[in-house]
Amino acid sequence: NGAAIGAPTVLGRDPHMHCLNALRRLVSLCCLAACVAASDEACEAPMTLSSFAHALNEKFIAKVGEGRAREFRPELLPARVADSSLELHLVEPSSERFFTYASDNGWNNQLLNLLCGLDMARSLNRTLIVPPFSWPRRRGPAKVSVCRLVDAARLAAVRGVRLVCEDEHGGVLGSLGALGVAAEHISGEGQPHRKRKVHRWSREGWVGRWGASSAPLLAVSCCLFWTWHLPDEVAFELYSHFEYHPALVRAARAAAAPLGDEYAAMHVRRGDKVSVDVAYRDSFPRMGADYFLRLAAREGLPAGATVFVATDELDRAWFAPLREQGFGLRFADDLDRAPLLEALSSFPQAVWADVLAILEQVVCAGAPSGFVGSLPSTLSGHVVNVRAVARHAAAASGAAGGAPRPLLFTKLHESCCDARTEQDWVRGGLVGDGEPLPCVAREPWC
Repeated sequence: NGAAIGAPTVLGRDPHMHCLNALRRLVSLCCLAACVAASDEACEAPMTLSSFAHALNEKFIAKVGEGRAREFRPELLPARVADSSLELHLVEPSSERFFTYASDNGWNNQLLNLLCGLDMARSLNRTLIVPPFSWPRRRGPAKVSVCRLVDAARLAAVRGVRLVCEDEHGGVLGSLGALGVAAEHISGEGQPHRKRKVHRWSREGWVGRWGASSAPLLAVSCCLFWTWHLPDEVAFELYSHFEYHPALVRAARAAAAPLGDEYAAMHVRRGDKVSVDVAYRDSFPRMGADYFLRLAAREGLPAGATVFVATDELDRAWFAPLREQGFGLRFADDLDRAPLLEALSSFPQAVWADVLAILEQVVCAGAPSGFVGSLPSTLSGHVVNVRAVARHAAAASGAAGGAPRPLLFTKLHESCCDARTEQDWVRGGLVGDGEPLPCVAREPWC
């Protein structure tokens, strides 16, 4: 189900060759081998892709030939790593160390966990095993391999990153467990710790405590984006390599064709944030239509522009003030539905809302005439960050000495507001003149 692993960059290596090697290793650790009926010597020998694909069937054929077809049982297959010749070799736990984490909540929170996990694993020189996207409290038992959602080859090209996506059935960790790889569990600073305003882990403390660990697999409990501080320079590096899965990007761009070539975009987050989420009762309910009008003016959205609106607000009358100002509002139902449904049909229906939100994010991120969002929504935050990084890259390519690094959104404790969110709240007039913003100063525990 779409796994990927990338070798660390070797300084001085041709970057094109590095990308090629990363793509070659797409068939790597998550490939589950098929030396199930062979001797130990056969298991140690290189295996071609065709052998990998059909060896398990050979065992079934053998059982049938013996008249014992009903005795056949699929077996957990040991993990293998592909080399540059695309031959598969059995994973040797003594020479490879791994890092994984528990993930929870909505997709954009889990995306932040992924970015933190990449940094944490790289700091320990470990291969990251990315857990599948799941949200049992809201989506039931459905699971989706993250490599079906993001472009893993691009992330694998980040210097020092090695990653593999767990499949929907736990095959990667299961195959490692069959090889005797046991996890050492580490308690993350999750929700209870966050409410007690516990500080995030320091990079020095993390590397000092676990850098020399001989444990083949380290596993941190939920949730990394509350546990780990992602430095601005690292966040910028990771966002500059981030893309959604090419199939989702193609679908979103095709679906956006009715918007034309000069559309703007807006994310209006309401739903539970304005009704039942008490943590944000002083912020999201204040984001009325006038707030978005002021942000649109500050962002320079052209008067009369076509504006794609990604939103969970189903009452279209709520947007009347925006229409009265001349904006031509378009929603998900106004996009070309054929590519949207084609993309969604590849996923369990239980996660269609999450995949649709990803498709909407791609449309927002590519809006030529500007974007305004609902910070500190993490959906908005992701769009803000990828657009800022893209603009910076374009500006830096034509500026002598480069361009100053843009301000990125950072997910903080609900009581706090990061600098990018604070910027929007001031520009949008979230509070009246002279009133304090509904957040505390950025404290170390934020």
